[in-house]
Amino acid sequence: MKFVGLSLIALGAAAAGVGCTDAPMTSEEMTGLESADDGTVLPDSADQPEEMSDIATGAQALCANGDGVPSALAALAAATAKELGRWNPTVDFAAGTAATNWNTTLTATGKARCSDGKCWNTQAILDLQKSLPNTVKLNGVVLNANNLVSQLTSNWNSQKNCELRGGTGDANCSAEQHKLVFNSSTTGACDTIFTYTATSTSGGNLTAPNQLKNKLLFYGAPGNQYLSFSSTGTTVSIDPTYGLDDTGTTSTGTCTAACTKMSLSNLAGQCCSCSGVTTTFKKSTVNATTYLCQ
Repeated sequence: MKFVGLSLIALGAAAAGVGCTDAPMTSEEMTGLESADDGTVLPDSADQPEEMSDIATGAQALCANGDGVPSALAALAAATAKELGRWNPTVDFAAGTAATNWNTTLTATGKARCSDGKCWNTQAILDLQKSLPNTVKLNGVVLNANNLVSQLTSNWNSQKNCELRGGTGDANCSAEQHKLVFNSSTTGACDTIFTYTATSTSGGNLTAPNQLKNKLLFYGAPGNQYLSFSSTGTTVSIDPTYGLDDTGTTSTGTCTAACTKMSLSNLAGQCCSCSGVTTTFKKSTVNATTYLCQ
C-alpha cells in the first residue's frame, strides 16, 4: 500500500500566508513578520517533554517561532488530520466574518467528521484566536492572537483562490480525495512528530500523494517553515509544538513541560513548567480543554 510522506519541521521565523494567489498582507501580518525579523525568541528546553530535553537543546536554533503563529498552524494541521481524517480546509473551515469577530471557524461539515461532533482538539486550537494579549505561550513564545486571526483568514482565502483555478498540477492546487489515519507519535528534531497513513477514501493507493501539499496553504504552506513537505511514499509526519495536540504526554506523576496543554482530562492544579518556571496548570477562559501553565 502506498502512503504519503509529509514532515513539518520547525526551522524558525514567522509564517507568511502564501498561496497560488497571494493576498495583500495586513498590518497585523507585517507586525508578526517584523517581530520575527527583529529577533525571534528561542523556546526554552524546559518547555519540551523531559524525554525530549537533550534533542530540544541541540535543535533550538531550528525552532524559532516568531509570534507563535507558525507552531499554532502546524498544531491545527495535526489536529485536523487526526480528528477530521483529511485536509480539506475550504470545506471543513469557514473564513472569519463580522458575526464571528473575524475568527475562522469549523463548518457543520467539518464537525460532522469528528467522533464527538465538535472536534474538541481542533476547536481548542481555533479558540486561541480569542486569547487575550500575553496570556498564551507556545514553547515559551507569546502567541499573538490577532496575527493568528489575520493569518487564518488570509490563508483560507489563498487556499480558496488557488482551488478555484481548477485544472491539474501543482500550480492549480489539485489533490485527490484522501483519508488520514493517526499512526504513531515519537520524539522529533524540534518537538513531537505525529505520523499518519494517507490513502484514498476507499483505502487504496493515492495516485499522486505528493499533491497533498496543495491542501496545506491554509496551514501556512509554503511560507510557514514548520511545514516542510516531502513525499516519501511511506508516512505523513507533522511536528507541531508539544501540548497542543492530544498525543505524546509525559508520564503520570511528572511535572509536564508545556506552557499550554490541551486535554479532555482536568489538569487544573497539576504541576507544569514553562520557560524554566515551575508552577501549576490553570484552565483557560477561552476553552474548557485548554490549560495554561501560569
